[in-house]
Amino acid sequence: MDPYNQARAQADDLTDADLLALRLGMARASSACAALKAAPEGFVHDAAQLVALGRLCLFGRQFEPARTTLLEYLGLASPTQRELGLVLLSRAFLGLNNLYNAHAQVRSLLSDYPYDAQIHLAADQVIGATEGMNPDFTTLAMELCAKQRTATLPLLENGKALTGTDGDAPASTLYADALRCETLARSIGDHSANDTMEELRAIVRKPIWQKTAEFAPMQEALARAETVGQPSPLNLLHAREVHSKGTATPRTISLTGGPVLLVPFTLWSPSAPSLIRDIAKSSSHRTIYAVTSWSANTGGEDLTSPSMAEALRTWRQSLPAHVSLLIVPSAELRAFHARQFPAGIAIQNGKVTFNAALTDEGAVRMMLGSVQAEKSKP
Repeated sequence: MDPYNQARAQADDLTDADLLALRLGMARASSACAALKAAPEGFVHDAAQLVALGRLCLFGRQFEPARTTLLEYLGLASPTQRELGLVLLSRAFLGLNNLYNAHAQVRSLLSDYPYDAQIHLAADQVIGATEGMNPDFTTLAMELCAKQRTATLPLLENGKALTGTDGDAPASTLYADALRCETLARSIGDHSANDTMEELRAIVRKPIWQKTAEFAPMQEALARAETVGQPSPLNLLHAREVHSKGTATPRTISLTGGPVLLVPFTLWSPSAPSLIRDIAKSSSHRTIYAVTSWSANTGGEDLTSPSMAEALRTWRQSLPAHVSLLIVPSAELRAFHARQFPAGIAIQNGKVTFNAALTDEGAVRMMLGSVQAEKSKP
């Protein structure tokens, strides 16, 4: 179920009909939010309706009305869903790009409530919005990372995940988030990251995780993180480049120069096309390769699939001209431990500077920043 679950977890996992229906619902929510905010008499002292209105405005992407509504709710004498109100308010501030106040709401959650999956997700969203932005915002991200580490490493050491009222955070997610924070710490020269890395290695070795469904993604996430700072496992990629006009030509890519950006993807990673286009806009002067294999898409042998070939040619047409789409042997993709898609791999002068799943804008910034930092070293 892992590939299916990965696809369903991505924001772009929508059919055309789904997308049309979602846009209609968001447009209605936006209009309803504006109408209800214009005549708020019925909501002034009704706590449940204020929370519902805050949710409605967030769904309609009316972040300022959501902010004022949720502040009104939290200003009541005894809001019964205060934790939820703070989570929603953090999302409203993120929508307004007010990162300091989004961070402040998560700090309130951490100080006032037991750590749960809902709080973990709220912290994740703020970390993703702030990491790699600038030193001040990275400091905010590191603060939340420290809180996450304190809360989640003991759970992982005891073979547990994290529960919450709106869903659970599985162990593999907690583990990947801890690795993400360790990568962030290493990027700013925080040597305490070495101790955390040793803890994370020890967790994977624990018998309690062996033969569980969580073990493989945890092991692969660790293997990806272990490649950072090390020589690339390959000097060359032996690829076939897919062209939009229907041809596929042999191509050998050197990984010893750089910078080189690899974006492993599959046709079942729905967020990949828009993410690659965003990367291309931010890094037009770099060499970018969207990389996949036959086996990664079909689950079968690493052999040409005519239907997949046609889908890849169509997919190529949506990419910028300076992005190359490559089909590589499955073994070469596995050499970088690409298991979660889309992922990002940055290589500079033959050394891996980033290797992780691209789950949000923060991960993209960290990938792009890793090659810039490497170039600036004496």
